[in-house]
Amino acid sequence: MNKFISSFEFNGNTFFYYDLKKIIDSDLSLRRLPASLKLLLEANIRNEQEENLNYILDAFIKRNSFRRISFYPNRAIMDDYYGVPVLVDLSSLNEDRQNLENKDFVKPKIPLDLVVKDSVDDNQDKSMQRNKQRHHFIKWCENRYENLTVVPPGFGIYHQVNLEHLVTMLDVKASEEKIFLCPESVVGTDFNATMTNSLGILAWKLNTLETQGVILEPKVKMHIPKVIGVEVVGSLAQGVSILDATLNLSTLLEKDDLSDTIIEFFGPGIKNISVEDRAYLSQIVVECGAACGYFCIDNNTIDFIEKTRGVDATLIKTYFQKQGLFNNSIDIWDFDYDKKFIFELSKIKPLVSGPKSEEQRVTVEHVPSKLQSFKIGNFVKDNDIVLANIVSCTLTSNPTLLIQAGLLAKKACMLNLTINKNIKRSLTLGSLVIKNYLEELDLLKYFEQLGFKIVDINSLDLASDTHELRESVVLDIQKFNLNVSSVNSGVDLESLSRDQVRSNWLMSPALVVAYCLKGNMNFSVTKEPINTDIFLSDLWPSISEVNDYLSKISSQMYENVYKDVFKGDEYWQGIECKESETYPWNDESSYIQKSDYHIIDKENLEIKDAKIVALLGDNMESELISPSGNIPPYSPAAFYLLDKGLRPDEFNTFSKRRSNSELLKRGAFSNISVKNKMVLPKEGGYTKDFDSYEVLPIYEFCHRMKEQNHDLVLIAGQNYGLGESTDWAAKATKLLGVNCVIAKSFDEEHRADLVKMGILPLCFIEDDIESLKLKGHETISIDCENITSNSKIEIKIKRFDELEIIEVQVKLLNDLELEYFKNKGVINYLLSEVVTGE
Repeated sequence: MNKFISSFEFNGNTFFYYDLKKIIDSDLSLRRLPASLKLLLEANIRNEQEENLNYILDAFIKRNSFRRISFYPNRAIMDDYYGVPVLVDLSSLNEDRQNLENKDFVKPKIPLDLVVKDSVDDNQDKSMQRNKQRHHFIKWCENRYENLTVVPPGFGIYHQVNLEHLVTMLDVKASEEKIFLCPESVVGTDFNATMTNSLGILAWKLNTLETQGVILEPKVKMHIPKVIGVEVVGSLAQGVSILDATLNLSTLLEKDDLSDTIIEFFGPGIKNISVEDRAYLSQIVVECGAACGYFCIDNNTIDFIEKTRGVDATLIKTYFQKQGLFNNSIDIWDFDYDKKFIFELSKIKPLVSGPKSEEQRVTVEHVPSKLQSFKIGNFVKDNDIVLANIVSCTLTSNPTLLIQAGLLAKKACMLNLTINKNIKRSLTLGSLVIKNYLEELDLLKYFEQLGFKIVDINSLDLASDTHELRESVVLDIQKFNLNVSSVNSGVDLESLSRDQVRSNWLMSPALVVAYCLKGNMNFSVTKEPINTDIFLSDLWPSISEVNDYLSKISSQMYENVYKDVFKGDEYWQGIECKESETYPWNDESSYIQKSDYHIIDKENLEIKDAKIVALLGDNMESELISPSGNIPPYSPAAFYLLDKGLRPDEFNTFSKRRSNSELLKRGAFSNISVKNKMVLPKEGGYTKDFDSYEVLPIYEFCHRMKEQNHDLVLIAGQNYGLGESTDWAAKATKLLGVNCVIAKSFDEEHRADLVKMGILPLCFIEDDIESLKLKGHETISIDCENITSNSKIEIKIKRFDELEIIEVQVKLLNDLELEYFKNKGVINYLLSEVVTGE
């Protein structure tokens, strides 16, 4: 691909790069590619072999959605919730490989940033014990894996640290004594990782299993995505926030299927949107189902990088200008989008979501029309506000929104306005930078004067008392069956659903303060007075006021926060970890344990005389497969923790212990709502051993069958594995020893996860549990040696002396998935095909 390489001089150095202009000259139709696709084109040309050149060019010229290209990340970002289990798996894998001859040490092939968000000064014994175990393991990994960078506790939520400090914009590599530049590209495990698309670099959300694979082989195979262009025009009117814009944007996009689609923002209104606001728009479109929301780099981007990093970003600007990807140097009107929308900022009206879900959206003047109950108690009445949360997330990480709210609070204090004592109020700050600039701008004190409790996101006990209502209020609600309200900024409304507060509203931070000043939802906030003759327009800051305060946020504030970002405090520096080839696992640890799901138990693929674990109905959710909530007493997981000396009040949740595969294995299918037809009417995580006719927990049955060297299959109805995708739903199934899941249909994400774990997914064609009259005592045999993707195969069902043969559909959708299955999972495939083949 040398013919596409160009160079330029900068500060006495020569930088080489793969020149998009030269690539486009090979076919001028590529000129009209959206900017996001040009980034993908550059990466594919840079990383592929010469013989694949025509295929790549043809794929981008025709933009055929069936053509497969690749996304090449050069960095991965995780918080400790997702990242620690990944490191546990990697360290477990290396320990097992060390025991085998000629097995190389496996390490991340791209930089992996791990941001630890929990605190070290919490007084709760349970949290401190959890931290101690996890922190020791993280420090050992930091010393063991050279490509791992750890941000210790105390610096805030990971996406904020990523946006403000970790993003580099350009990746620099030396090759044949030349310095090559290319755009940074990132993968992460949740929606917030895609916020960096606001900076003009591509960031992609993957699930945990996909991210594990990318760390070992930084390449994501994908179809050429569609690109929807959103033309931004105008600017936001006074009284309107970026939250209102995102809610309107969600409404604009919700009618379209956005899967495998990039939303690319363009147009003259872009300059009126700050980088922080762009970050929120980038994230929200992913929550709407898109692959990412992309903004081209412009002068705002460069200013943001220079302010937050305290550097000269001229090299970044020069590179993207030479590539024709700098907003001020390209004809953005000439891009060939699959579809276009106009997003007119000036027409946006303030919106709130609620009272039951974020999908319920209403303009603020119409809120009173949505209220249906008006009962009166002794201290509070229906629709009174009793809870106010401004909670750290993308929203409260946004300087525009917090300055807007702070200025409104300041004006309210100057007018001697107060908030009713019945309203429990909290402001949770997402990063040290936020707290610093609110203090430097002299705005934090006005939140405090209005009674907002200032909570640090780094506290493990995240304001545990901020949701505790006044006793008189609770008694009133219960006695008169009142429907009171909460106002929130950055809180998932469904998570707030509770008996005490049944109506929950989502709005911007400034509106949270404004509604609290009134104290009730039954008024039109934009038309009626908040207090006597004081209206919202008297309190709402102008755009120029907000911008004046924004300009006061200096690079020195960011420098003060992040100067020791990788060093940590005395506690972190004092954690002692002896150097060792493998991690010294502590058998007594209840949070960190070695995993072994990647170990191959047998060489052949044949499933012979497999026992049935369970017969499950339709809509078996991933939460029922691997629960995330509290660990129930008298369950295999509970007995495991009791054996380690823990009391029931120390059990915590499955999600907090997701780095302990022994515990998660025991928790699989243990939810009390699981209905296994083999043991009905008994419900919960039980099955039947037809050899002994004993009813026992599913974990104990699977453990017994594994000792007896039996294969296992699980049979279900429609939509198996639906709900929020979780890697542990597939991991736990693998750890139980299940070789195959046969269902009427699968949730697509869970099906793909099963394949990545080496579990064969099969679909009934004409049959199901009822038509086959399955009872659970049958055995299943499947010849998998000659299996092919998307094929139909026969399975044998043996009942005592009878044999029934049926045809099922193989749900391995392509040759790559077939290889995953044949190698007993994606990790083993990558190790055999990539890592050891270097």
